[in-house]
Amino acid sequence: MNHKSGKYFFAGWVLVWAGLSFAEPVDPRNPGEAGTLQVDQETPMKRWLPARIRQLEEELRQLHEKIALSPQHAPKPLPDHLGYHSPPGNGTDSPHLIEVTFEFDPRLAAIALVPAFVPGGSGSYAFPKRFKIEVMDRGSGWVGGEEGQWIVPPPPYQWIEVVNWMEEDFPDPGPYPVFFSIGGTRVNQLRVTVPQSTKNSDDSYYALGEMYLFRQHDNGQIGDNMMVWGDTIAIGATDSLSKPPLWDEQYLYDGVVGLGIPLSEEAAGVGDLMLTWENRELMEAPVQVVLDLGQMRPIGRIQLWPAEAPHGMAIPQFGFPGKIAVELSNSPDFSTAKVFEVTNVRGRMHNDNLLNVITSAEKARYVRLTLDDLPEYKGKMILGLGEIRVSEYDEVWSINCEVSATGIPQDGLNQLPRLVDGFSRKRRILREAEWVKGLALRRPLDRRLAVVEQELELAREAWSELKLHASIWGGGLLCFVLLGAMGLQRLQRRQILKRLKTRITRDLHDEVGSSLGGIRLAARRMEDAGATKDDLSELSLMAREASASLRDVVWVIDQTSIRLPELLKKLCERAERVLSGMELDIDLPADCPNREVPLTFKRHLLMFFKEAVHNCARHSGATAVKICISVNDETLSLSLGDNGCGFDPEEPRDGWGVDSMGKRAEELGGGMDLQTEPGKGTTVILEVPLSALREKTDHHYKTSN
Repeated sequence: MNHKSGKYFFAGWVLVWAGLSFAEPVDPRNPGEAGTLQVDQETPMKRWLPARIRQLEEELRQLHEKIALSPQHAPKPLPDHLGYHSPPGNGTDSPHLIEVTFEFDPRLAAIALVPAFVPGGSGSYAFPKRFKIEVMDRGSGWVGGEEGQWIVPPPPYQWIEVVNWMEEDFPDPGPYPVFFSIGGTRVNQLRVTVPQSTKNSDDSYYALGEMYLFRQHDNGQIGDNMMVWGDTIAIGATDSLSKPPLWDEQYLYDGVVGLGIPLSEEAAGVGDLMLTWENRELMEAPVQVVLDLGQMRPIGRIQLWPAEAPHGMAIPQFGFPGKIAVELSNSPDFSTAKVFEVTNVRGRMHNDNLLNVITSAEKARYVRLTLDDLPEYKGKMILGLGEIRVSEYDEVWSINCEVSATGIPQDGLNQLPRLVDGFSRKRRILREAEWVKGLALRRPLDRRLAVVEQELELAREAWSELKLHASIWGGGLLCFVLLGAMGLQRLQRRQILKRLKTRITRDLHDEVGSSLGGIRLAARRMEDAGATKDDLSELSLMAREASASLRDVVWVIDQTSIRLPELLKKLCERAERVLSGMELDIDLPADCPNREVPLTFKRHLLMFFKEAVHNCARHSGATAVKICISVNDETLSLSLGDNGCGFDPEEPRDGWGVDSMGKRAEELGGGMDLQTEPGKGTTVILEVPLSALREKTDHHYKTSN
């Protein structure tokens, strides 16, 4: 046995016997067993769709793994040899009977019934709904005859029911065989009884594609099919519809079924033999293939397996020879040989089935097959074979035996081991009992697979639809939230504008109003007592401050946003208006950050600067003022110094607004430094971090106006 084929062979057997053990029950023998022989019962489904989808996907994966260990299921309706068909009901109560009589004492392990498949149909045709199977027990008075044969006992015969579906309808098997395990019962006769019915046309007749009776070995395993043993059994039916080549009683045990060929589902990667000749002249003689079995073997039959057409083409019998002769000999030169001629080869293949050559247990070591009448494809002669299988009962002698050939191209010699490797069409070849029972075991798996696939598709569609609805509802909710946020933002803006108007009104009242009130009082004093130079200066200062305050308010209202460079420029313009007549030195930063200034920051900074300028103009008596503004390390520094009279910061004072200036500096997140003493002028320094531009403050402080 070569290493590659041996590895696949061993692995295939382990998987099949692990997953499809013949100790398992397959089909229920009566309605009472139907509830106990279910395969892969459904598990409760989870309600939450994602969990349900995951559960179905896992079950789908497990089903595919189990099916991969099953036989290949490729049913094809045959053009002829469809099977056995009973005549339509004749209105009597006589049942339909199929009887099998053995000329020996077999041990019956299992019974299999294969449905008939008809062209144009997708499942079984007229499978019996109600039936029973009985065997005659050898313990009912059998007498041993000559040569170990059993003599038919005198009546009454004792029949034992091994399958009984007479009270309920048997579930439709579809395109799968039905398999009943019997358990090694010794029998001499067997009969299948189908009751006569005239209820409707569907029940008035029935059909079967094939019937298998598998014997049991001494080791308890299932053996070969006894229905093809020829003269050692007698098969008959009480009535039969004989319409060759479609229906006939003998088609019930001719080995021709529409289930496909016995191969495993598991792919092995081992190809078929496929040879080509460029033209017919290169074939000097027919191809001859010789198998050396190693020793003399009883040979019951030789099977030839058709090869698979290349490129997935649906061409049956691709490259299969039209003439075949089989020779069995004990001599390698075949000087004496038993010859079996095979006529009507392609007609006996029945579409794409196997070719069985019955050799009646002839003993031989060497098998020679002469293959002639090869078909043509694209102008070339071709020979395609999947396997040559030499066996007796279910013992296969040809696996990995020595094989040689003549008449084939030289480059085709390395393909000869493919004829005896136990594989065909890249799949392992199964024993007949293993194949039939494996297909019966596969039936509930395939049906459950179809249910799970449909359930999974529906669950995925439902989950997709649910996610779509959730997206729609979520989008609607998001739009609602956005609209609500926009409405709230509009309301907040209205409130901000309202507060702004309030501030503007208050600023106008506090700054311009107080300045105008002071001007009014000064004018009245001038009117009553006569104007002095100081009064005129005071009146001029008030007018200048009122004008500057009014300009600031109008500027704030007119701007959609206020930037720091513009605000600092406005501070300097205010100083120029209010400190008219003084020597003014202003130093502004060249690279001031162009950041937006919140309204509250602007207000506190403007009021701080206004208070400083006001004190300088009114109380200092200065002739020169220096204003220096700089931005360093994210800090805004503002300094205003004069050469005026100065004052003692420790003495109590009224009207200077210094306390208010310190509080505004703290509100801005910075600090104020006051440097002054009598006779040496005054310098006010404000340092504010630029991060304060993001803060919002809204406190009000009293000014000195």
